Amino acid sequence: MKVAVFLTTDREAADQLLARVRADWPDAAIVGFANDEDREWLAARHAAIELRRDKPPGGKPAFVKSLRREAFDRVVVAWHGGERFQPLRLVALALGRPALAIDDRGRERRVIWWQPWTWAPHLLRRGLRADPLYVARLAASCYRASIGLLLALVWLPLRLLGARAHRRRPGPAA
Repeated sequence: MKVAVFLTTDREAADQLLARVRADWPDAAIVGFANDEDREWLAARHAAIELRRDKPPGGKPAFVKSLRREAFDRVVVAWHGGERFQPLRLVALALGRPALAIDDRGRERRVIWWQPWTWAPHLLRRGLRADPLYVARLAASCYRASIGLLLALVWLPLRLLGARAHRRRPGPAA
């Protein structure tokens, strides 16, 4: 069994998460993805675990493709940390493998795109502590994106129909 662990948290919590994953799957090949500052410290404490950079070489799509090729059986992600967005959480979901999230209280959750009740309570709890200006900007950008998409879906077919009708008109009489 091969397990990917995304350590999107501080050093001590990452240390505890690696110890927990090793205890849960003692025979698994575990690959941890940690930031540059913590990787060396964690490697000294967890010699049996392969630790890699969490910064993707070649961009995020190439990173996801390479992770998919490795065929991890399970993905574990630390579902806590600061208020800032952490893209490795989305990478864990994009791998198409069973994703297990462990939050800052030690609770485990299965994370699946089409089952938002598995991850939405944590998002709500974290969102209530977020900066109100950040939340307002996020809501405004989502609103603008959705209105823009809606307008594009209405405007594009009308534009195409108008172009076809224009081509069918006979030219001026000579």
